[in-house]
Amino acid sequence: MSYRYKNSLLLGHIELTEKQDKFHKIMRDPQTRVVFISGPAGTAKTFLSVYTALYKHNEDNQLKILYLRSLAESAEKGIGFLKGSMDDKFNPYMGPLEDKLDELLNQQEKDQINHRNALDAAPINFLRGATWRDKVVIVDEAQNMTVKEITTVVTRISRGSTLFICGDAMQSDIWSTGFTRFCKIFDDEESQSYGIHHLEFTKEDIMRDKIISYLVDKIEKSDLNK
Repeated sequence: MSYRYKNSLLLGHIELTEKQDKFHKIMRDPQTRVVFISGPAGTAKTFLSVYTALYKHNEDNQLKILYLRSLAESAEKGIGFLKGSMDDKFNPYMGPLEDKLDELLNQQEKDQINHRNALDAAPINFLRGATWRDKVVIVDEAQNMTVKEITTVVTRISRGSTLFICGDAMQSDIWSTGFTRFCKIFDDEESQSYGIHHLEFTKEDIMRDKIISYLVDKIEKSDLNK
C-alpha cells in the first residue's frame, strides 16, 4: 500500500509488504506512544520508523522528528576520546538515516524538511534532562543500549510524542543488552492498552537480499551467539 501526503511530501512510490503495512498502521495510530521494533538485519526496522515519522509529520507539520543513534561503544563508555566537535564525532553514525531519507524523499523534499527544521539527530549520550514534546523519536541500534540507557530514553517521552525503538539482538556490541529485556517486558495486552507495543520481524521478513536470510538462518542455528 502507498500513501499520498498533503503538504507536498510524496512517498507514493514506496510499496509496503502486508506485515509492514500492518505495523505501520499500529505505529501511526494516535493512541500509540512507544514501539519496540525487533528483528534481524534487512527487515526494514529503521526504514519503517522513518517512513512512519514522515507520515506523522505530514499530518502535523509542528511535529518534529528526532533520530537518536546508540553508538557501538555504548553511552556509558562515552565518545569523548574521539577527536573533533560533537558533530564530527556523530556524523559518521548518520549513514542509516541518510540512506532512508534518500530512498523516501527527493532532493526538493529533503530541502523542505531542512527548511522546516523538522529533523534533528543526536547520540543517546546526551539525553538526561531532556523532555520530548510533540516529537516522533526514532532510536536506532538499540541492541547496543543497557537497561539503564533504555530506561533513560523511555522516561523522556512527554505530551504529543511517539517513540520508536529499533534493535537486532544478534548485532549487539555490548555484553548485556537491555533491548531484548524491554521487548519481553512490554509484549503483553496491558502494555498495549497504554499504547506500548512490541513489533517483531523475523528472518522471513528480510528484504535487503536473499543471501541475508540464509546467513541469519545459519547463524541462528549455530553456536556463534552462545
